[in-house]
Amino acid sequence: MRFTQAFNELMANSRLIIIVLIVAIIGAIVTGIISFFLGVGVSISSIIGLNSPAAFVRKLILSVVVEIFYMFALAISIYSYSRGWGIGESFSNSSLFLSDAVIAGIALGLVTFIFSYIPVIGILISSLVMMGLAFSLSISERSGLKIADSMEKGFSIMPKLLSYDGISLLVLYIFCILSFIPIVNIFTIPYVAILSRMLT
Repeated sequence: MRFTQAFNELMANSRLIIIVLIVAIIGAIVTGIISFFLGVGVSISSIIGLNSPAAFVRKLILSVVVEIFYMFALAISIYSYSRGWGIGESFSNSSLFLSDAVIAGIALGLVTFIFSYIPVIGILISSLVMMGLAFSLSISERSGLKIADSMEKGFSIMPKLLSYDGISLLVLYIFCILSFIPIVNIFTIPYVAILSRMLT
């Protein structure tokens, strides 16, 4: 089963956890600064409702910013794992996937924002989209295609996987859900990167 192989690969590539931790720290700082200038505190959770156009815009901006960092962490993990890069090399080569990570982050941010007021279902939908984007980034890394050209393949691979490795697909989906939990995602995002790369 590839989901068990992915666990072993994560243990052998523990640098991915450090890379995601660095991205998480940078993301927290940037999000905090943007939140400060928007006047809404230090996190998306500080926005309780959309009771004004300004609140709507603030929540949308923060949703997109946060998810861009999520997708950057996922992309850098995929590339670092696939190409055997060290920590410094992973960041120095980030121009190779930065635009793809931004596009994927905007897409996920919009989905997260739209479904943020639907309890449980919202996170399930966002996690499903994250899984499709993980496949898309993995295909981009393997083929050299831009993510705009790999998204169709990335999302269409999911029903195909159900027929020959449904358990790995389910495990990947669960880890995508867990990736929306702060701190926990430092460990789950690298696993999502490895397993999605192995399944494409």
